[in-house]
Amino acid sequence: MKKQSIPELQRMPLEEVCLMILAGNLATDCMSFLMQAPQPPTSDAVNVALKVLEDVNAIEPISSKNDSRVEIITPLGKHLAKLPVDIRLGKMLIFGVLFKALDKTLTIAASLSAKSPFSTNIDGSQEVSAAHKAFTHASSDFITVCNVWDGYCSARSISISNGRKFCEKHYLNRVALEEINDTRKQYIQLLVQIGFIDSALLPSNDKVLSTCYNINGSNESILSAIICAGFYPNCAHALTKYDEPLSMWQQNDQLWFHKSSTFHNKKKADSEWFIFHEKFATHKVFISTATTIKPFSLLLFGKSIEINHLSRRVVVDGWIELGIPAQTAVIFRELRREMSKELNKKISFVDTEDDTNRISIIDGISKLISLE
Repeated sequence: MKKQSIPELQRMPLEEVCLMILAGNLATDCMSFLMQAPQPPTSDAVNVALKVLEDVNAIEPISSKNDSRVEIITPLGKHLAKLPVDIRLGKMLIFGVLFKALDKTLTIAASLSAKSPFSTNIDGSQEVSAAHKAFTHASSDFITVCNVWDGYCSARSISISNGRKFCEKHYLNRVALEEINDTRKQYIQLLVQIGFIDSALLPSNDKVLSTCYNINGSNESILSAIICAGFYPNCAHALTKYDEPLSMWQQNDQLWFHKSSTFHNKKKADSEWFIFHEKFATHKVFISTATTIKPFSLLLFGKSIEINHLSRRVVVDGWIELGIPAQTAVIFRELRREMSKELNKKISFVDTEDDTNRISIIDGISKLISLE
């Protein structure tokens, strides 16, 4: 055993720490501030955290002033600082509220914070695979988990023993599903505390299925856009070859779907673009939880948009080439600016009663995503 444990600042992700520094007005340069700690983290760890915060729009692009770095927290970042959850999950939860698809967003976020609900250490793998396949969604690993959760909730609503039998029949991890249940409740309470949910509008059992926060709950296009909002720039491009599995690329890096993904060994999908939760490397670089995504969502939630009218090319963030007319991209670029303004107003002034205009803009964007 090591004689001394590794200091916390040297072993934990620093995104939340940096947000708290900026939200609390403790400093405008997280690097300099953290380097004053008795046992500071590495500069690489701080830079990685700041890059994540910039990617999710929690801080503005880092600038310099008088040869010093200046980091400015955004309205979104101020609210993420109040959520003691992973930054990307927190952003997804907020967008789940704004785009009124909260129920499945809660389930997805909770499942990514818990163990897998699929039992794997069971003999008779073919039987187990067949049982799990009943829940599979063809275009989304995220919705697959939602299908499992919905099935379990229906069974458990009859009785606890019926819920247990459901898990036994389908080879599911009941402990993991109960953990998802507890985490969903915790997320709801956190959203209430930061003012995004009015507890008076929730039933006593914290169910959100039939509330105003879940009007678009069954709209899979909006749900995939919410996932894109949370996990971008975790984006991958699929290249198809005749009678071969999808070839996945993130810029110049090749990726492979893990065997736990519904896309493993698939030869086609309903879109060439994917958003994934995370990637990890063994002998290859794998992604395990992914969903297909449409170009409109990438235009809305990507960062820079380059429009070349002569070559009729639309490129997001320097590498995502979309087959969209330049005129459409121009409209989306303006729409994104308006969306950013309105979302920031919504985030900055959560308690404002007169928000009819903001709601109509968000509803309009929802309809646009739905019609793609």
